[in-house]
Amino acid sequence: MRVFNPFVGWVEFRELPERIVSLNPSITETLFELGAGDRVVGVSSWCHRPKEALSRPKVGSYTHLLEEKLLSLKPDLVFTTTGAQRGVLERLVQLGVPTYPIPYPRDVYSILSMVSDVGGLIGEQEAALRLCSELLGRLHGLGSLARPGRRPKVYVEIDLGGPTIPGYFNHINHALHLAGLMNAFGDRPVDYVYGMEVKGYEAVDVAAELRARDPDVIVFESKSFHPRDGEGLEVMVSRGLSDLRAVRERRVLTIPADTLAHYGPSFLREIGGVLEKVWALVP
Repeated sequence: MRVFNPFVGWVEFRELPERIVSLNPSITETLFELGAGDRVVGVSSWCHRPKEALSRPKVGSYTHLLEEKLLSLKPDLVFTTTGAQRGVLERLVQLGVPTYPIPYPRDVYSILSMVSDVGGLIGEQEAALRLCSELLGRLHGLGSLARPGRRPKVYVEIDLGGPTIPGYFNHINHALHLAGLMNAFGDRPVDYVYGMEVKGYEAVDVAAELRARDPDVIVFESKSFHPRDGEGLEVMVSRGLSDLRAVRERRVLTIPADTLAHYGPSFLREIGGVLEKVWALVP
């Protein structure tokens, strides 16, 4: 098979790849959901969905590659994303490994495109279309959460070693909008805003920004898969924000790691429940 990719040009690989490596957790989950889990021979250390993925050989992290281990698996096709994985992608191309990068989603609809692309590339077209139909229904269901005449402002922070905040070009931003909520940083034309040093981005003063934006609800995604209920509230208080309206009134929702940052199919299954909890906190 020969397929053109806008990031790397033409990618050539066997018609039905039997040995697939995925270095992106969302793509890994998609492969298993399409019934191709038995063809996944390697993953990254970040791939934990579904639990079956944990048993696959680890060939690197999100940004680092164990080259010899990956090459020993003789993959027919390797999936990556773009952005932070650009360095890994370039190295795989240099090594002559058939690699297909799927862009990081700039909106929630791109999750469906990812499912469609992966299914088409591995010969699971019908399974991909069925999964897309299910996920589209989940997406449309977000609209039932909206309340006419109300659009509360929600601040979302993901703890990735520091405050990581979704901007406009982000799947989280669009999900909030569909549910009738406003992303507090949705006016920023970037994928993420950072409250820490990240190459290519200017770090923001999160406490000052929160005071200026005065969100109705705060959603804090922990680094832990089993966070304490009050973890997000504690973080805000530690920043001297005890007098912020959402903090003072304890309208801070803490959620487990990778609930929102993850953009595989499970995001569209779980986001409705998260946003129901957000609406429950709205005054």
